[in-house]
Amino acid sequence: MLLFICHASEDQADFVRPLAEALQKEHDVWYSEYELTLGDSLLQKIDQGLASCDFGVVVLSRAFFAKKWPRAELDGLFALETQSRKIILPIWKEITEEEVRAHSPILAGRLAVSTIEGLPRVLDEIRLAVTVSERQRKFTALDTAAERVQSLKTTIAHKRHVETLLRSEHGTELVVASLYKLFEAIESVLTTGQTPADPIQFGFSKKHPNTLYVNTIRGMHLGLHATNVCSNSVASTRLEMKIFRRHWDQFGQPTSDLMPMLDTAFKPSFRDGDQVVWISEADSVPRDEEQLAGFVVDLFVDRVHRAIDENAD
Repeated sequence: MLLFICHASEDQADFVRPLAEALQKEHDVWYSEYELTLGDSLLQKIDQGLASCDFGVVVLSRAFFAKKWPRAELDGLFALETQSRKIILPIWKEITEEEVRAHSPILAGRLAVSTIEGLPRVLDEIRLAVTVSERQRKFTALDTAAERVQSLKTTIAHKRHVETLLRSEHGTELVVASLYKLFEAIESVLTTGQTPADPIQFGFSKKHPNTLYVNTIRGMHLGLHATNVCSNSVASTRLEMKIFRRHWDQFGQPTSDLMPMLDTAFKPSFRDGDQVVWISEADSVPRDEEQLAGFVVDLFVDRVHRAIDENAD
């Protein structure tokens, strides 16, 4: 436990030095008379003390508020504090609450001990404050650890539930229904407002179960096909997505050589409430049907744009 004593040099002889000597019997103490030797960098030494301290014992006096270095040390202590970690322990030395408030309303509102009550009482109050603060920190650390344990249990339980669901008829039904919703969403987005006069048309084909093909200008195609969909398990299911471009020969016949522009896949999983999500093998992002439909359409439209631009060149 390291206590940093923040003070003005004018207060050393009659109070701070005896305080430091008494505190040193129970704690490690950063005190300028102990720490600074000839040739030391004052700023570097103070920064080291502030960075490593557990508490800052701040002796507030008229001399303290009149000098630059003590105020700078106090600012450093304030910077170390958080909402759950208060480290400044104020001592009022021959100064009134009104005088403290004039310089620092925050400090004036904190519980402090006055040197008028004597050094033994000051030491008792510091000892009590340190003990209580340490207990609170331990409780906070234990609470955080308990929350992490509970989070781990929840995560494991969810993963087990997902694994069980993926190997069940109910889970299979949910995934297949999600596939149909996805295909419907993609078709809806691509055909919304479409008329025969539009410069671009989208055609759709569902030749096989759990499969959707989309075609449009410049020989561009989008293919979605779910593999390994069993009647009672979708644990090995992959939704494969391919965006490719078909070319024609000089006689206007499609060639067997397809030019792939994108090839990726998604695996089914479940969020809380057994909502189906599709996790990308490329970026591990989970997406529900609407999110995945938007993602797929954006990719497809981007590749169609590229094909149009290439043809224009």
